[in-house]
Amino acid sequence: MRTSSPTTPEFVLLTGSLGSGKTTLLCDYLSLPDSADAGVIVNEAGEINVDGAVVSSGRRDLPMTLLGNGCVCCSFGEDLHSAIDELLAARRQSGAGEFRRIILETSGLAMPGPILRSLMRYDRAEYRLRIVSTLDAVAPRADEVTFPIRSAQLTAAQSIVLTKLDRVSHGAIAAAERIAREFNPAAVLVTTEDRSARARAAFAPSELEAKTVASQFQAIATTDHARLGVFFAQWPCTVPWADLGDWLEDLAGLCGDRLLRVKGLVSVGGEPRPILIDGVGTTFAEPRWTDAELAVGRGIVIIARDVGLDELTDMSGAYSSDVRPSLRATSRRAV
Repeated sequence: MRTSSPTTPEFVLLTGSLGSGKTTLLCDYLSLPDSADAGVIVNEAGEINVDGAVVSSGRRDLPMTLLGNGCVCCSFGEDLHSAIDELLAARRQSGAGEFRRIILETSGLAMPGPILRSLMRYDRAEYRLRIVSTLDAVAPRADEVTFPIRSAQLTAAQSIVLTKLDRVSHGAIAAAERIAREFNPAAVLVTTEDRSARARAAFAPSELEAKTVASQFQAIATTDHARLGVFFAQWPCTVPWADLGDWLEDLAGLCGDRLLRVKGLVSVGGEPRPILIDGVGTTFAEPRWTDAELAVGRGIVIIARDVGLDELTDMSGAYSSDVRPSLRATSRRAV
């Protein structure tokens, strides 16, 4: 599933912890006219696909495929590929035209990394991939059991949607925003209290995302959670692509499943336009040139669990000084 032009349909991966409001958010979106050209795949970890029944009850004409057999991130991907094929085949038979957007609502237990690896192997249609994660404003904090899943979901997201805002105070909403920023300072936060407007902002192409591209690589603060670290790698000048590629491979090899998010702009090989590096876990999207302003800060943000700055520094020490990035941990304060 290769990324393509802005006119290419979207594949939206909707993640979020158990009970965080994913299905409600999706149903709110499906009630809007904006969703007329959308298809849905629902994954339920249990034997009974309750979420699928809830989603389908709102629209009898909804193109939807149910993906059972447990959590999608635990399979080898063929079930997901078959679900996409089934959805596309039904759409072609209906004569309704191409989907503008396919939304996969995952189980609350799903880790994004394995799903992304599966989607990257899907080569029978082109889609632009976008990741949306929900965060329950009533209970935004994760315990030690759910922390690995919650951190992987939130750090992978381009957009984090705060849910259940009608049940909490403005102070609690502000606290949830801080927690979201602690996990993923580069994500767009959707905090609209009106449910329809919130759903539209979550699933429709967001102007906010385009506006934040130029600023999201500025100074970033990290979470106070002892296990989560945010680091910044910066090259003093342009770096050959081969050396940058080797460094990213070494980073993935060093961190393994502790690596949650890698994103940044780097000047490569004297090209005036920076190249966008975008990775979730150890899975990286195909690098692409961007038209970001030259004044935009260049460098790579790394969000990792149980990784120290000394490990990253030691790894980079194997590179010569002209291609070695400077590394720093961001200040330990909430944004």
